[in-house]
Amino acid sequence: MEILNAVWGGIISFFGYVQNLGVSVVMPIVLFVFGVILRAGVGKSLRAGLTVGVGFIGLNLVIGLMGSNLGPAVQQMSERFGLSLSIIDVGWPAAAAIAFASQVGTVAIPVCLVVNIIVTVHATTYGVMMFLCIPYVVYQIS
Repeated sequence: MEILNAVWGGIISFFGYVQNLGVSVVMPIVLFVFGVILRAGVGKSLRAGLTVGVGFIGLNLVIGLMGSNLGPAVQQMSERFGLSLSIIDVGWPAAAAIAFASQVGTVAIPVCLVVNIIVTVHATTYGVMMFLCIPYVVYQIS
């Protein structure tokens, strides 16, 4: 049992380390590795990975600026018109950034990718990526 606990602790610490690198570092590496595995070429894979990394940096920058600049305006608007607006809807990009940055996402995303590859190989395609939000919500509630 101690060996199992040690292995589990190692897995958790590995995924914690990967999560601490941040989505802007991990996703370019993952995309580069997938590109090389799928024989897209090293140059093309590197360019795609760097583009994704820069995209995530820009996405986080825009979300941060929206939160800091749009938040007070929404607060004043809700006070002026007597509304109870407490959430700013920024769409799926923010949800993607949250999913990639969460501890559950660090484990659930690779698992879902493997499951998607397996069901695609067996020609029973069924999108399981939409279920990523369920473990995140359960994790946050508990």
